[in-house]
Amino acid sequence: MRKKRIGVLGCARILDRALFTPLKSLEPLSVHAIASRTKPKAESYAEKYGIPRAFGGYEELLACGEIDFVYIALSNELHAEWAIRALQAGKPVLVEKPICLNTEELRRLMDAQAASGLPVLEGLMVQHHPWQSEIKRMVDRNAYGGLLEVRSQISVPFRDPERQNYRSFPERGGGAFYDFGCYWLQFLQAVLGLEPAGCDAESDFAGPGGCDWTFRASLDYAGGVRAELVASFELPMISRHTLEFEHAVVTVDDFFRASLGTHRMTIRVRDKQSGAVEKLAFEPQNYFVNQLAFFSGVLDGTKSNVPLAQSYERMAVHERLLTLARAKLPGYPPASGEPLT
Repeated sequence: MRKKRIGVLGCARILDRALFTPLKSLEPLSVHAIASRTKPKAESYAEKYGIPRAFGGYEELLACGEIDFVYIALSNELHAEWAIRALQAGKPVLVEKPICLNTEELRRLMDAQAASGLPVLEGLMVQHHPWQSEIKRMVDRNAYGGLLEVRSQISVPFRDPERQNYRSFPERGGGAFYDFGCYWLQFLQAVLGLEPAGCDAESDFAGPGGCDWTFRASLDYAGGVRAELVASFELPMISRHTLEFEHAVVTVDDFFRASLGTHRMTIRVRDKQSGAVEKLAFEPQNYFVNQLAFFSGVLDGTKSNVPLAQSYERMAVHERLLTLARAKLPGYPPASGEPLT
């Protein structure tokens, strides 16, 4: 198997744990080039991580014939533009989440992907771990009776007093819901599907620049199941899904853990009647290793890619919820077209 050479757009801090460290476990992959808006920054990363080539412009990297696929680690508002440009340059794309800011951008990206025939993967690393399929099995088989409710909280305290980070700018895809909502929606999509009968959302949008620093959302399904989310940059650190069944409460706690290294993920099942607790443990894994290995398999033709239609379905619900929350703000302009509810 020929080694695949990765070209990286952007010098984001997440690259160390999302790419450089995981690649130590993946012999067929290596970073061959990195690009930044300024060449000194790209050269600094290249020297630190032993990357052969550094470019002072994203276009220069895309023009490099030595690149097998592009990893996009830019701020949210740049994802669609540079994913499209990479496809037009003949490069498959692995792009950090969220893949785009809205469905209009995503439609353009889907058109570019269809025209190129090249794979694009949204980097939602949690989807490449078997705990999600185990939860789906529980739901599908009524393992603990019918599902009643799903409660999710994803919160990571974040401070940016100088407003240098894109998370502090609404127009750049800032706020807690853009950062964490995609994980919630992907989980629900995998386990329940994303065709709710109703939905609601709220935030005071009191973060920097009017960003949502805490965002609450809910989806109501036809069968009576309600799924709720609290996403926050100001509440204590938590990443947890809790599923309440008729006879048991199932919890996936600290589900970001396997993004920080190679760790054991555990599903906790508490019997409602006896109080007995069962723990279902998986072999230690790293989400990012799994994600890179998956995309490598897609490029080799040994794995089927995650369809971009799934990203579109999530983005459509994301847009809906964000619009609902903003419509509750005083002075929000009246919506046109279909009703919000």
